Amino acid sequence: MNVICRTALPSDTDAIMRIEEAAFLPGLREEKELYEKRIRAFPEGFLLAEDAETKEIGGYICSELWREDRPVCSETLALGHDPEEAHDYNGTQFYITSFGTLPSWRGRKVGSLLLDTLEKKIAENYPKATLGVLIVSEKWTAARRLYERRGFKEKGRIIDFFTPTGLPAEDAILMMKP
Repeated sequence: MNVICRTALPSDTDAIMRIEEAAFLPGLREEKELYEKRIRAFPEGFLLAEDAETKEIGGYICSELWREDRPVCSETLALGHDPEEAHDYNGTQFYITSFGTLPSWRGRKVGSLLLDTLEKKIAENYPKATLGVLIVSEKWTAARRLYERRGFKEKGRIIDFFTPTGLPAEDAILMMKP
């Protein structure tokens, strides 16, 4: 499979939602309207992994740029926060808001491709954004390893942040990369 990264378009939201359904448990999934807002707010920071031949979309990563005076806390990191209010093209922090792949695409380095491509685009086009920020569930060990290999370090925890439907709450691990 030859996978390319490209910028998400509003017409891609159905494919993004298929990934969201496959990648996240109920209670952790975000709404289609939110992804549409993310594309509008910062299209350059919303990338898709696409099979160059079949055009199947198998992964996405989306982000926002935040000003340095925006606190990094449970309220600002909340699932479903408004990207059109949070994003600022002059921001010094890039926050990875969501990142998912189809289960059938895992183990093929698609996550690495998406993360590396996003970080490169941010560095080239938004050089003031030098601090990477993300949160990851304590249970998502493969994702944590990917972030750690890319230089993200644990900076704290938000207790019971993720609340999957019908399951115990999970801590969010706050990770940052200078």
